[in-house]
Parts: sequence; C-alpha cells; structure tokens
Amino acid sequence: MVLAGGQSRRYGSPKARTRLAGVTLLERALAILHAAGLETGVIANRADDLPAGHSRAAVPVRPDLTPGAGPLGGLHAALAWARERGDAGVFLLGCDLPLVPPSLVARLVTWFDAARPTVPASPGPLGIEPLCACYPVSLAATVEDWLAAGRFGMGKFVRAHDPVVVARDELASVAGAEDAFLNVNTPIDRDRAADLLSLQAGPD
Repeated sequence: MVLAGGQSRRYGSPKARTRLAGVTLLERALAILHAAGLETGVIANRADDLPAGHSRAAVPVRPDLTPGAGPLGGLHAALAWARERGDAGVFLLGCDLPLVPPSLVARLVTWFDAARPTVPASPGPLGIEPLCACYPVSLAATVEDWLAAGRFGMGKFVRAHDPVVVARDELASVAGAEDAFLNVNTPIDRDRAADLLSLQAGPD
C-alpha cells in the first residue's frame, strides 16, 4: 500500500502530485511496489492527494478509517483492507520515499514476520524507516487500540511491538540502498532526489 495523504505542510502542496523526473511521486511509489512483485493499492483521503487523471479503476484507493491520525491511521486502513482480502499483511510505502529500490522492498519482504513489524534500519532520527516496512494483519486490533487512545506516533508504535529491524549491512548489497530513505519533505529534498536519480541513471 502507498500512503499518499498527509498535510504536506513543509512541502506546500500535495506531495503525491509532485513530479520527479517526469513521474509523480505516487506513480513512482506504485511502480516500486509493482516491480517488487506486489499488488498495489493507495491510502488517500482527498482527491487533491492524487495526481490529476489518476484512475481509481486501475489502482484502488481507500481513505483512512480514522482521519487525521497521520501515518498510523494510514496503517490502520491498510491492515483493515488486507484483512478483508485475506492477506497476511501489507508492505507500507510512503509516496515521499521515491528512491527506494524495488529490490530492497523484495529483500524486506523475505524478512516478514506474522506477529511483528519488519522495518529497515535507517540513518534518520528514528533509526528505522516505518514507512518502508512490512506489517502483519495480526497488529490490526492493536493499531485500533492506539488510535482510540489518541496515540498516533508511528515510530513509537513500531518500537513498542518488538520489531524485526533489518540492519543496514543486510541491505548494503542492494544497489541504491545508501540513498533509499531520502524523504521528500520540501522542494529542496525533491531537487536532491532528482540529482541522485540522475547520478544513478548515469550518462546516456
């Protein structure tokens, strides 16, 4: 599932509609999951969160079940959707992580645990990246309890549930892993991501 909501306060406009190398961040996130061999869906609350012309028929979209709860609310909706489908869990990817290699997603899926979140270690302030991670449907009721109690911290939720943390050296062999968790929060971040994509592509 791609998380395509959020307030985008620092960015100034819906990030899912932002174009990077000619492709919207939402389209790029969907392509990453598809290339990793996963079926895809989108969690988004408003039409403004989606690029103009996005086809809900081609890629299904659902809103948060608890609006205003941030990424944990998105996880709640994603797990409820997975449970309806009879899936064991979901891979959650924030649309503002455009440099995640599909092979890194596929690697993380192999670590999937039926009882705990599976998250990669990250150089970011949390030390983990909860918006590029696997979550089992067994956590659905616990997420609901946290939201009902007004607890919305995604990182705190993951840390509280004995996560499988995939160390950075386990992912180091994946091409592009060193830049995978660049988060596009501002136009400056977008430009940095565009520069890195250009370097990855190499000369024509």
